[in-house]
This record gives sequence, C-alpha cells and structure tokens, in this order.
Amino acid sequence: MLFDSLDYTHERRVRLIGHQLHDFAKSWWLTTKKALEHRGTVITWKIFKTEFYQRFFPVSYRKDKGVEFANLKQGNLNIEEYVPKFSTLPHFAPHVADNDEVVDDQFINGLNPDIFTLVNTGRPNNFDDALKRAKGTEAGLNRQK
Repeated sequence: MLFDSLDYTHERRVRLIGHQLHDFAKSWWLTTKKALEHRGTVITWKIFKTEFYQRFFPVSYRKDKGVEFANLKQGNLNIEEYVPKFSTLPHFAPHVADNDEVVDDQFINGLNPDIFTLVNTGRPNNFDDALKRAKGTEAGLNRQK
C-alpha cells in the first residue's frame, strides 16, 4: 500500500527493500540476488516477493493463510476492521494476489450480505471502487439503525 501511494515503480521497490533488510534477511537477499542475476533472471517485484515468501514463510503457513484468505468473511467486523485483515492475506497466496479481479471478487464476496448486495449491484470497477461503495453502504446502514 505504501509503495502504491508513493507511486513507486516495481524496480524501485526492489532496490528500496534491499536497503531496508537487516542481518540475516540482508545476507539472504544479497546471496539470492547474486544467484538470480547469475542465472540471468531479471529481478522484478514479483520475483522478489516470491523468493521472500518462500524463504521466510513455510509452505504450511502460506497454505493456511491462502485457505484463510479464500474463506475470509466480514462477519462481525466493520469495513475498517475487515480491510486490513483482508489486505494482508493475499500476500500468502501469490496465485491470487497477482490477479486483481480475483482479489476484488474475494473482497466483495466476503462482505456481509446486506453490504454485498448493495455494493455488487453496480459491479465495482476495482478494489478502491468496491471499498468506497462498501464504506458508503455500511455508513448508510448504520444510519438506518
């Protein structure tokens, strides 16, 4: 989210993260980066994230988080509580996280039924549109109570 708001390119993200890592993570990245470059791999943001998650999050953890993401529902959370929980999980399911349409649909489908119906009626264009509609819908429903 920070990178998006600062409008960082993917190349710049990789460079910045490389400078932010410390100790073991820094050593790991320098070694991994050399190995990737030696193989002729262009180090994209996607490549970095894949390598990072593979190294620092066990497969079982990533699978559990992927399942949690697939099953996440708003439940008793308000939109402001649901969004951060929702936003952290796609990182552990890269096959989902790289497809904006799937992520958007998962967000919408996880909304409470009343909010889902009103948000989905106009079929939002993207996540930001869906979030804006969800917040507005929730505020309207709260005013009616």
